[in-house]
Amino acid sequence: MPYYRTPELGIIHMRGTKLPAPCAARILINGREEPRLYASEFLCDCRDQHKGTCDAPLCPAHAHQIGPNKHLCPACRLHQQEDSKQRSLFTSLI
Repeated sequence: MPYYRTPELGIIHMRGTKLPAPCAARILINGREEPRLYASEFLCDCRDQHKGTCDAPLCPAHAHQIGPNKHLCPACRLHQQEDSKQRSLFTSLI
């Protein structure tokens, strides 16, 4: 029975067995890091060495599409950008 955050009502508790998991991304609310708690529509497809894929539930705002039906969570996207050899335009090449 997940908890969801809505702009109109705040945090609500819903009952049911077929409800989606809340988004695993973190956001800042009043200077504190809180869970997003929006209904998820996607799962993170980043490869993990230990368990296969990350599988973090993601809302549309935090799912970064990398291919057809392939999405990354913010943490995996950041990790993947750090590992890639292609840097941004403003990265110095020393």
